[in-house]
Amino acid sequence: NDLESVYFTDSNTGWAVGMLGTVLKTTDGGTTWTPQSSGTANDLESVYFTDSNTGWAVGDYGTILKTTTGGATSINDQIDLPKPNNFLLSQNYPNPFNPTTTIEFDLPKTSQVTLKVFNILGEEVATLVSEQLSAGSYSYKWNASNLASGVYLYRLRAGDYVEIRKMVLMR
Repeated sequence: NDLESVYFTDSNTGWAVGMLGTVLKTTDGGTTWTPQSSGTANDLESVYFTDSNTGWAVGDYGTILKTTTGGATSINDQIDLPKPNNFLLSQNYPNPFNPTTTIEFDLPKTSQVTLKVFNILGEEVATLVSEQLSAGSYSYKWNASNLASGVYLYRLRAGDYVEIRKMVLMR
């Protein structure tokens, strides 16, 4: 799995986090790494510990995990974040981009969601989401490495809510 962040509390003890809820721990300075149970399949982006027992990992969809045991058995406390009050499709970032960008949106209630990308002619070039999602905040990375430079549109449809935004791919 791709790893996104590593943090050491001393020269021997450290943690690494990454895709699909991956959490690894070392107690020998990084020579060997032991998988830890995170309790999530969400990608984890960053990890930080205040001491050898207390630490946090954060990731996609507002995931915040906390351990008070050093993760020896698991990083086990998922904190519930407040749900958004309104539908919102944010501007992608970076914009312009080359070749990857991030698209974020908020859902105030469970909805059937589609997030699609279109070229300037209105032709669909990618479907990033097509499923029912629970209320919450979402973030999707899109890689346009197979497409030409130009203006693209992305459309979020969630129930009766529809919003379209523009983004620019520059090679």
